[in-house]
Amino acid sequence: MAKYTRILSIDGGGIRGIIPAQVGVSIELKLQQKSGNPDAKIADYFDLIAGTSAGGILTCIYLYPDPENPSRPRWSAEDAVNFSIKSGRDVFQSSFWQTLKSLDGLVDEKYPSERLEKFLLENFRDAKLSELLKPCLISSYDIERRKAHFFNQIDAKEDPAEEYFIRDIARATSAAPSYFEVPKIYSLTNESYALIDGGVFANNPALCAYAEVRSKLRIPDERPDRGPTAKDMVILSLGTGQAQKKFPYEEVKNWGQVEWVEPLINIMMTGVAETVNYQMLQIFDAIERPNQYLRISPDLSKEQPLPIDDASEEKISELVRIGKDQAEKHNEELDKLVDLLLA
Repeated sequence: MAKYTRILSIDGGGIRGIIPAQVGVSIELKLQQKSGNPDAKIADYFDLIAGTSAGGILTCIYLYPDPENPSRPRWSAEDAVNFSIKSGRDVFQSSFWQTLKSLDGLVDEKYPSERLEKFLLENFRDAKLSELLKPCLISSYDIERRKAHFFNQIDAKEDPAEEYFIRDIARATSAAPSYFEVPKIYSLTNESYALIDGGVFANNPALCAYAEVRSKLRIPDERPDRGPTAKDMVILSLGTGQAQKKFPYEEVKNWGQVEWVEPLINIMMTGVAETVNYQMLQIFDAIERPNQYLRISPDLSKEQPLPIDDASEEKISELVRIGKDQAEKHNEELDKLVDLLLA
């Protein structure tokens, strides 16, 4: 069987990042069972992992090296779920005064960023982008230069100006407008960047990952002269849930800026994700290899509202359940995809 260039792409979605993280547990278990290696990790079987926001943080977790054994991942997929739950509980809590001062996010950030930064520092310490175990692509948006900003382990290995602390990357990719203060982060050559959540333009980074692999990755090795094409790739795209809330015409027709802020973020993030999925389906259908692309993202329209910042115990349990349900629903497709990853 052919050797493929294997890509994992993970959407943004705040606390709903628990959903793809939970699907990741099922994938890792299948990899262990089918490879016969009980220590197999997600990082072992993907050549590039791409992520936005919560997906960007999951990318850092999956690829983070074990300080005791730097050639191996520190964390399992189960650890990634626990990481998502704990960070959500820590971060998505606002004091009465912060809620009052920000008018619940209307005139100031909704949540103080100190808890998020403390959590990232405690877990990622001074590890650098170049130390991640595999190539990655993590998105953010530069509001001063007005351009997309990608963090890429390949670039960091080759150019000191592209090197960053992982904790700063995680902070930048998840700086959702109105939820957290815009961070100013520094490359290790001391260049400063004011960055916000990559979800504003690439909440589903699968197409960005596809383009990155086409131009930069030379896997497998017997193809050193050119990047892989779609027929050489296997792409697994994990989402955090499709459009939940509908906006009836009579309700929204006279809305102004204040009313539109939160719905617009929601529409923008889900709309971008759905469009990228459409584009990826067309790419793989056109080459008659639809089995080499799999998108897993739950339809949340029939669920209770699951805001991206509701980290109550009830909602966390619901998100874990949805993640397990998704893995079960797509069990057969995941089995086939894991076979391709192991090829």
